[in-house]
Amino acid sequence: RLGTGAMELHAMHLKSIGALCARTLSYESCEFELVEGVSDDKVRRLYNRASEIWTDLHAQLVDQCRKLNRRQEMEVEIDRWRALSGKGGEEDEELGEEMRHHMDLHCDSDSESEEEEDVKILEERRLRRMYRKRKSKFLRGLFWSAHQRFFRSLCIASKVDKAISMAKTAVDDGHCCVIGLQSTGEARAKGAALASGYNENDGGVFDEFVSAPNEDLKRIILMMFPLPPKPKGVIAPAFLAPVNGKDERPSSTDDDISASPEDARGQRRSRRYKNPKSKRRKLSCGKSARARRRVPWDEISLDLDVTKSVENERLVNYRKAAEKVKKYLDAVDELELPPNPLDRLLNELGGPDKVAELTGRKIRQIQRCDESKGRMVVSYEKRRGIGRFDQINIEEKENFQSGRKVVAILSEAASTGISLQADRRVGNQRRRVHITLELPWSADKAIQQLGRTHRANQRSGPMYKFLISDVGGEKRFATAVAKRLALLGALTQGDRRATGQSSALGLGGFDMDNKFGKKALSTMLTSIWDCSSSTLTDAPESHAVEVLKLIDSHLGAVIEEGEDWRDNLAPYDCDKKSEQTFYSMMESLLLGSCSQLAENRVEAIKQGKSVAKYFVYLEDGTETKETIKPKIDEELNAAKEAGLNFNVMCFIWLFDVGVTHQSTSSGKNRVPLSVPKFLNRCLGMNLSRQKLMTDHFLKHLEKEVSLAKRAGEYDHGIKTVSGHSVVVDKPRSFCFRGLEEKDERCLLYKINVDRGMNSDTALELYNEAKGLEGDAGDNPTATSTGRWLCDGQREGISSGFYIDRRHDIFKEVPRIFLIINQGRTSRKCVVIRPNEGKKTYSKDWVLGKLINGAAQLSLCTDVPQAIETWQKEFVLADRPSSEEYQRYCHGRHEERFLFGGSIIPILNKILVSANLDGLNVAKKDTTMPSIVRVEPSGKSQQSHAKTNGGNSKEGEYLANTSVMLSFNGNDIPGTPTVGQNVAHEMLGSNILRGIITKCGNQRGSYVTQFTDGCNIVMNTTEVIKAKELFEEEFRKLVVKAKVPRADALSIGMTSAVNSADQGATHIPILAEGENHNTDEYERLFEEEYDEEVPKVLVGLEFPKRFLHWYSEIASGHIQIPFWKFVLRKLAEKLREEGAMTSRELLNLKKAEQYKGKNHTVVVCG
Repeated sequence: RLGTGAMELHAMHLKSIGALCARTLSYESCEFELVEGVSDDKVRRLYNRASEIWTDLHAQLVDQCRKLNRRQEMEVEIDRWRALSGKGGEEDEELGEEMRHHMDLHCDSDSESEEEEDVKILEERRLRRMYRKRKSKFLRGLFWSAHQRFFRSLCIASKVDKAISMAKTAVDDGHCCVIGLQSTGEARAKGAALASGYNENDGGVFDEFVSAPNEDLKRIILMMFPLPPKPKGVIAPAFLAPVNGKDERPSSTDDDISASPEDARGQRRSRRYKNPKSKRRKLSCGKSARARRRVPWDEISLDLDVTKSVENERLVNYRKAAEKVKKYLDAVDELELPPNPLDRLLNELGGPDKVAELTGRKIRQIQRCDESKGRMVVSYEKRRGIGRFDQINIEEKENFQSGRKVVAILSEAASTGISLQADRRVGNQRRRVHITLELPWSADKAIQQLGRTHRANQRSGPMYKFLISDVGGEKRFATAVAKRLALLGALTQGDRRATGQSSALGLGGFDMDNKFGKKALSTMLTSIWDCSSSTLTDAPESHAVEVLKLIDSHLGAVIEEGEDWRDNLAPYDCDKKSEQTFYSMMESLLLGSCSQLAENRVEAIKQGKSVAKYFVYLEDGTETKETIKPKIDEELNAAKEAGLNFNVMCFIWLFDVGVTHQSTSSGKNRVPLSVPKFLNRCLGMNLSRQKLMTDHFLKHLEKEVSLAKRAGEYDHGIKTVSGHSVVVDKPRSFCFRGLEEKDERCLLYKINVDRGMNSDTALELYNEAKGLEGDAGDNPTATSTGRWLCDGQREGISSGFYIDRRHDIFKEVPRIFLIINQGRTSRKCVVIRPNEGKKTYSKDWVLGKLINGAAQLSLCTDVPQAIETWQKEFVLADRPSSEEYQRYCHGRHEERFLFGGSIIPILNKILVSANLDGLNVAKKDTTMPSIVRVEPSGKSQQSHAKTNGGNSKEGEYLANTSVMLSFNGNDIPGTPTVGQNVAHEMLGSNILRGIITKCGNQRGSYVTQFTDGCNIVMNTTEVIKAKELFEEEFRKLVVKAKVPRADALSIGMTSAVNSADQGATHIPILAEGENHNTDEYERLFEEEYDEEVPKVLVGLEFPKRFLHWYSEIASGHIQIPFWKFVLRKLAEKLREEGAMTSRELLNLKKAEQYKGKNHTVVVCG
């Protein structure tokens, strides 16, 4: 019920009792940096053009799947007819006319000769047949997998320039660099090289690097649009080069596509329609195809009468199909897609002579100068080393560790078993700069790769730099790692931060694939399909005009068809499947939730106010920008009033990437759209739409998380209590387990937190924020108001001090804020107040509620004045948080209570006592407890009094300690003298007592004699430590074991380190015979606490609220804090169950000691 935080707490408990051992190296010496926004304008333009091609391909995907389905249905009918007729396919003349036409049209001309053909030609034919006969569901899967792989490659390629720059800077600064990748791209790059003429035996030389994304995109084009069987006598297109790298030979009967054999591995050749007499079969035109002369494919006449013969139809279809493929392939070549990232990194950082490559690939592209040609060329070469191939990575590791190479490139294949840290035993002890270019899919692989440069015995910890591009969909790759890193730390280390997820790696904000992300996605899609008028994102003007132009263009075409425009919105049967799908989408949109918008636009179009027409006028020069813009703005405002909003825009954008209402709804054979799949689809949008779409999803996610926090359903994990100061008082100790576990104690801590922030700390944060803005070159102006820019992004919020100057409300001092913008790619701002400290809010909230809201905060450019105001309010807030020093401003001191100690064994009883399900509270109120961590920054007054022997019982024992430890009234405090007691820890954890017998002739030399007869010479430091150890042992024996002071001072006593603990007696808080208050059942189980407060506390904290408790003293209900309610309810239930009280346990222990005659705690010599 407590989520991952309970896992962490349970793991900590198991580690404390020795039941769990999971160790990892601390990341304290490491530095982490999340480098965001690494893409440039060239990459953005390339990405947007590529997204247009993929959108067009997706529109064609429906038609291609329909054709495949229609062909498969016809073949099934033919097989069924043959089975019923019992002919077995020998007499095709008896088939129906439609079936015969289908067989003649799709007759495979490659089936004529198979016995004496070359093996490669046979393989190529098999691949082509496989493409033509592939089932539509497989084609869809191949399309979307290639879609994700392509855009992931672009994301990685967009970060190469930044990685190269950072690597060179690191080397210039005296460091060495390790660049981490997951995939090498060897398979795709090799496929592209094969298509370009590479031969595994002879190698290959090219003018430029081969691009793996280029190969991915071309491959899916050839799969989507397989050419029909080539008619006899036609020369196949030159761009369909076979695998062996040569153009088609004139005598070959090859027909269309070439591809790598790896895609057809495991497939069997189909012989369903093989006819041994097909060589001599005549087509319906009456002529043999062999008699025709051979003509190039692009010289086939499109004016042939396809109704005269099947051969003419095959010729025309072949040319049209080839032209379609060539059009797409030419568009891909025009993109100039980037080369393989690994090859670019290797060559631009110095080549294989200066860069150590630790990967699993066998061949690579090397760029060298060809003196004969006088230019740089790229050659494919095999990786070679001194020894065997499987030893190359070991050789490269030695080159890097010895310092011969200062740059190393690491892939997943070399992410285990290789040490690249700044080891003290190797020659290269430069500090490592580890640049992560590509995040892995799983947390364990991420930790494995990070661990290559961060290991034991290193001289310095590495600097980790994670590159995140501007691509909004790349969050999809980071979210998987962020989620798994948190769980890995929680389950193994008892701390989700142990793997560096939140505070170090900076990936906490990418964790979207959880139950809140799923709910946010469902809510967002529901509002989009309903075109809800309530939206969390405003419609950017440029994108709104684009959508309005599309709607007007579609409605204009429908109106021109005459009759009722509503009826014309429906698709026609003669339309292509892609057209029918688009018309159906527009029909559901315009006749459904956007009917008012459709009527508004139809009326405007009839009046000549079509936005699509306005753009036509602008293109042909009829109108100018100055004259057309007011008209477009007028129509845009009218459309917004009629229902055009961001949800309508998303409705159309999601359709372009294959996300529709039907595809996202759950059904018999469908599952709801998942968050990773949604982010995968977003990769296909242009960058501007993609950022808007992902930001819109993140807003819904933030809303769901906020609602969950208010309802107490959000899993915070272990939260750290922080502030200007955190002081922990001496806890109350309870023994709730009785005889079951007499030595386990549940502790109740009172924590005093000063949650404010002084002016010095605020100034440091301000200077740091301004320094980061300067480094990033992103310093928004002071007049930033959060309005929309043309690309749909909001202006940034300037980091700085803001003042609320409403003097009628804030009469003591103006309310001051420090707002820190966390960067372009983050949707959060840090808001700091002198009385409340740091809190995090969304940028929209800061703009809407603070800067542009009722507060109307103004940026204070006078920093000294801001600091003076800050300190004044900080002083005014020096009061409890329940008090106000002016309107809306509460004090900075608050008290918190924490259940700690051994609470895991009784955790279920604590939750039952809290009665979380039975509380009659509003849903928005928080009721679930949370797991918190406390690191005290100072000692409480009680702890201070305890140390100095105040009014506590321990203080009474220690009041005269200094006198009893001194045998010479002339002793100077802190200066060792003869006669003072000392102690020395021996092997086996035994502590021997002794006395200073002589001060040596040399200054600072002392002779000590111990009870075992040994004389030891000590210096001043050693003697002072020995005195402190004696005092510590004295306190344990007197306070815990209740040993008489005279015996505790005896130097003839031999003590074990843990003897006091083993013989310690827990003293009940209630004296013998004292009756407890009937309202305070917990005092029955309470005992005195005489130990030190731990440096770090982790425990259970209940929310700040009050509950009703029936008081027998007051004879009525009173309100008590939630923590006190739980404590009393737990004690009441335990008493009812017969659990032994602290006094009963003590009496039982005394009886056992008396009976066994073993009540002596220590043995005196």
